Amino acid sequence: MAFPISNPFYNSGSGGGMSPSGDYKRLALDNLLRRELKVGDPSDPKQIAQALLERFKDDPRTRAINNEAQGLPFLQAQPAFNLTAQAPTATSAELQQAKDDVERDLSELLTNSILKDVTPEIQGWAQAVRSAIAEGTTAARFALDPRQRDKAFAIRRQLGDYARMARLVGLLSPTMSLTYRKFAQSLDEVAAVILVMMGEALSNVGFAGGSYFMQVPYTELQVRRDATINALRNLTGSTQLAYGPNDWPRGLDAYRRLFEVLERHGQGDLRALLVENELARTMDELIQRAAHGTADGLRALGSTAQVDLLRFRRLVVIGQNIVSPESPPLTTFLQAIKLFADAFDKSGGERLMKIARPPLLFYGLYGKGMSSADKRLLDLIIRRGVLAESLDCFLECGCGAEIQQCQAILDKILWDIDRAIDLYAVGKENFGEPERRAAAYAFIIQTFKELPSGSDGILANKCNIYGTPNPTVIGQALDDVYKLLITEVTIKPSEVAIVDLKSFAGNVKSTLEKFNVPSDEYVQTIIDNIGTGISNLKLTDNKEVSLVVATDLFENADEGLRYLTGHYDAFTIIEKGGKIPDTPQSMVNYFSVLRQELCIQEDTETQWRALVEGMVPECGRLGNVFDTIERLVRTARAKVSARSCTNFDPRIPPHFETSLDTLVDDVDRTGSNRPG
Repeated sequence: MAFPISNPFYNSGSGGGMSPSGDYKRLALDNLLRRELKVGDPSDPKQIAQALLERFKDDPRTRAINNEAQGLPFLQAQPAFNLTAQAPTATSAELQQAKDDVERDLSELLTNSILKDVTPEIQGWAQAVRSAIAEGTTAARFALDPRQRDKAFAIRRQLGDYARMARLVGLLSPTMSLTYRKFAQSLDEVAAVILVMMGEALSNVGFAGGSYFMQVPYTELQVRRDATINALRNLTGSTQLAYGPNDWPRGLDAYRRLFEVLERHGQGDLRALLVENELARTMDELIQRAAHGTADGLRALGSTAQVDLLRFRRLVVIGQNIVSPESPPLTTFLQAIKLFADAFDKSGGERLMKIARPPLLFYGLYGKGMSSADKRLLDLIIRRGVLAESLDCFLECGCGAEIQQCQAILDKILWDIDRAIDLYAVGKENFGEPERRAAAYAFIIQTFKELPSGSDGILANKCNIYGTPNPTVIGQALDDVYKLLITEVTIKPSEVAIVDLKSFAGNVKSTLEKFNVPSDEYVQTIIDNIGTGISNLKLTDNKEVSLVVATDLFENADEGLRYLTGHYDAFTIIEKGGKIPDTPQSMVNYFSVLRQELCIQEDTETQWRALVEGMVPECGRLGNVFDTIERLVRTARAKVSARSCTNFDPRIPPHFETSLDTLVDDVDRTGSNRPG
């Protein structure tokens, strides 16, 4: 007996209808035609034909078809155009010169008789560097694509790493320092040209006052769109295998409750997003408006996308936590919608145009003038050039052990400044997380000025870069870079900030003490640390808070809250009159970003020793150089936080069988005591 089919798409084919997979393929094809050809009825051949003629109106075959319709010859000879070659830009000439410099320096390193013992290693350098330059310059030309832009930044950093390695190897290789440093200088040239090429690529495509860059490339939008549609089908149970015969219908339950909640809250307009055709139409319009990621399309998208996505964000806010227990299909759907909406958030990259174009053109042509972060970026670039030129002549002063340590640290600071420039180039706020991360390098400079050397003074003084009464060019450049990076770091407005910090820490302390658990040494230690932090928290002469004290205070308070909520019921705390203070998350992030970046530096520096030691003769100074650099980074990190860095050590939970063994038979995770 054949039963009637309620789905309107099951209306063709033998045996009572088309298979579900065929329906979805047909629906996907119809949506594709609506999106790309802008037709109302994909089944109307006249609309399809007219849309194709309009879409390909500039194609010679389209003109031939129109001519045939008018009774003219189908094929007509096309006039020949004399295409002239595009004139090379300034960046093209500079790139070619930089690449030629790299090749000459590699040739010198590979043919030098003094370096015959490390020829295979230098050949490895040559292969890696040539590949990186080819990939980086190609990616820089397509900087409008976020993936290519990210790739270009990665290649630029890779070239900077090779440049620093070359300087380190040259420092520890007698008579070869200048040759290695010239090679590093050539790598810096290519890395600088890549940065300028990215800005030039963005400027050449027509970005003037507009500065909207998507988070993801255009091709990713279609992937996220399809993921959202599939998540909706899984939620509504319209997929063939959405739920098994023994599965609870959590998706259907959440779908029903979501409908009820939207109706009850007066948000009925959001229910249109639960219809596949309407959801697909909304997303397809946004994708189409991007115009395949062109500059005009991105500018049009930047002024409209967030308005269209307000419905998406409202649905996510209202739809979360509406069912108990949680529904995996609903969570997947809301995550997919959020993922699609996040793709249209503004990405950094606008400052690349400030690097590629002279300041004379900024007004009117490229943006709305210069922000304070833009000025800091350009000043950093200028100071970086001054420092690099001076460091190439630094070893002429002498070759003692302490001078070598100074040279290694100064080369590391030069490498740090390059990383700070990259961070500022991708930033989009005056002092957002990239700029805060760049500020961490200021503590490296500050520590270098205070780092002791033996029992007879400070290392920076023995480097002869801070003369009396005026510093040298190197010392002045370091001071200027320090001031640029540290500009926004300290907590300012003083008295109010101090009161807020004390109030926050005091609330945490009173909450912990309310439970009266003196036997718990861990809690008592946290209370003591918070009390010490409060008593030590005070203003300096310039009314700024000590970074290390403030950081430890917040970390202790956060740790106390995490422990408290992990061991006691939060509702019980409220019933007993306890107050869980809100953590000023912006302040926690403020310090944690600095600490994390310096921890990354601490880990990175431990890797350089193994890279360099195989390429230099052992003259007894390699250990001293690296020990000094590692001590420098550890001391700088301690200025931000007294806590040591933690290694990545993921804790994998046990399998359910192991957990059951532990509960039932007291079998530990190694399998001991398991009964036979």
